[in-house]
Amino acid sequence: MPTIEVNDEQILRCLDQLSPDGEKAALRKLLGGLDRLDRLIDQNREQIEAACRRRGLDFARLTDEARERIVDDILHEPV
Repeated sequence: MPTIEVNDEQILRCLDQLSPDGEKAALRKLLGGLDRLDRLIDQNREQIEAACRRRGLDFARLTDEARERIVDDILHEPV
């Protein structure tokens, strides 16, 4: 299947054009991703905080975006 590249602004404009059912589906998809991230963080908080300390970071002070990046980095670290 071919991939179409779009930027954030284009996606946001498209979201404005969704039907009410489409908006609900988009929200469920976005919130589902956040719920999974929150569960992952909650279940592994001690290990994540320790990994942040090793990197000189304070997990409690990170933005949600920074937390997401650091968790992604940790998940993809070689074991």
